[in-house]
Amino acid sequence: MVVVVDTFRASTTIAVLVSKGARVVPFASIEYAYSYAEADLRIGERGSAKVAGFDFGNSPTEILDAEVPLHSTVALSTTNGTRVIEAAGGARAILTGAFVNAGALAEYLSGGAYDEVVVVGCGWEGRRASEDEAASGAILHRLRSRGARLDERAGRVAEGYLSRSARTLRSNSAARRLKRLGYEQDLEFCLAEDTVPVVPRLVGGAFVGGVLRI
Repeated sequence: MVVVVDTFRASTTIAVLVSKGARVVPFASIEYAYSYAEADLRIGERGSAKVAGFDFGNSPTEILDAEVPLHSTVALSTTNGTRVIEAAGGARAILTGAFVNAGALAEYLSGGAYDEVVVVGCGWEGRRASEDEAASGAILHRLRSRGARLDERAGRVAEGYLSRSARTLRSNSAARRLKRLGYEQDLEFCLAEDTVPVVPRLVGGAFVGGVLRI
């Protein structure tokens, strides 16, 4: 199974939407998301900026404060996260993770339902992203504390999380881009740990999930 981590901001946005009882259908293509007839809401960004004609940009704080009807269907398309989700389509199961639900994910995954878990940091347009490595490390560290055995690479990522300060993540290139676009509130929300204890699972083409008590 695969955990897709796009900390700034797709995985965080999906966690918020799922916590509000929405179904989130990911699309790599803006055009497909726009034309998806079953969507009650359309959320999208390119280059971190809101897609014209969509209801929201990929802003978890805007969505947190918005009226999202229970059981509504949301079409979501983002620069990196939804593309990686589509690329992972052959996996037995696909979850999304970030700082906001790292503990809930670790609790769920430590239940033993999956023999092997792959945590994938999305990065930015094919390049590594320090916020995705750090959030992946947060998930892996919590898994290890629950008895999971990490391979060498995963162990290094977990150790990197423990040694990386939030201050450095607030000043990386992705953070600077969000600040330029006026999304500094999103930045702080995305860096908060274990604030949205949900496990978004891709079921029938849509992410769904309930709140976990941890």
